[in-house]
Amino acid sequence: MSQLIYSRLLATAIGIICANAIAMNSALAGELVSIIDQSPAKYGRGLAIGLQPIIPSKVSRSPRIDRRMAIGLQPIIPDKVSQNSTDSAIAANNKQQLGLGISAKVGTLGIGVDVSKSLTPQLNGRLGVNFGNVGLNRTDSGINYDAQLKLSSVQLFGDYYPFGSSGFRVTGGLVAQNNRVAVTSQPSSNGTYTIAGNQYAASSVGTLNGEYAYGNSIAPYLGIGIGKSTNEGLGFNADLGVMFTGSPKVSLTASNPTFNNNATTRAQIDSQARQTENDLRGFNVYPVLSVGVSYGF
Repeated sequence: MSQLIYSRLLATAIGIICANAIAMNSALAGELVSIIDQSPAKYGRGLAIGLQPIIPSKVSRSPRIDRRMAIGLQPIIPDKVSQNSTDSAIAANNKQQLGLGISAKVGTLGIGVDVSKSLTPQLNGRLGVNFGNVGLNRTDSGINYDAQLKLSSVQLFGDYYPFGSSGFRVTGGLVAQNNRVAVTSQPSSNGTYTIAGNQYAASSVGTLNGEYAYGNSIAPYLGIGIGKSTNEGLGFNADLGVMFTGSPKVSLTASNPTFNNNATTRAQIDSQARQTENDLRGFNVYPVLSVGVSYGF
């Protein structure tokens, strides 16, 4: 009895080894079949009985193994193709989870570059810089100026997308800005300046040089826009809003030192600057309009 049990255990172990060997090399199937056919006579009934549950009976009757059986045993060996597909899917998933976007734009704040990061499906954080120079002519408080708008700012925004997959957004944030207007006066057609109600020859004044600087160096921003730069691939974006800059502060100096440093004329220059500030008091917000392209990762 003990010899029969031992034979069954040995046959079962050999059967498992053979089954795995078949999965790796189907050429072994033929040899195994011949062993099973001869097993009752040569190796004893116990070995044959032990192998029968492992190898289907149809295999023992055929000189070659059914190809379908070999295919059925393949899962015993790790599938490299499936593993590679899984790795590719994980890599693609990680790429989608980056949620980063870069935008290049142009607008009333100058030329700008933004970097955006997706914080939630409906909220992006955005950090950007803007710069540029714009030449223009203007007349303030009766004096004509050649002006240069100098743009320089850094912005930190939050973009909220209330409609999910829609690109419409509501934007709020802060702008650290150093935007200013540099001015150089031009005399009137008769070659004079009228400063604080007093008329002077251009030759005695030289030129009036000055700067208009916005009152708030950190300006709150509120606006709307379209486009989500963190979406994968190329995209279009636009912003429309206002920056609460405060009213401009005006400074003026005369290029002729004698005129500029005289107590009376210096007071008149300062009075002219205050008059210009009063004229610009209503310009306490700065309009923001920009368009650009983006690329998301």
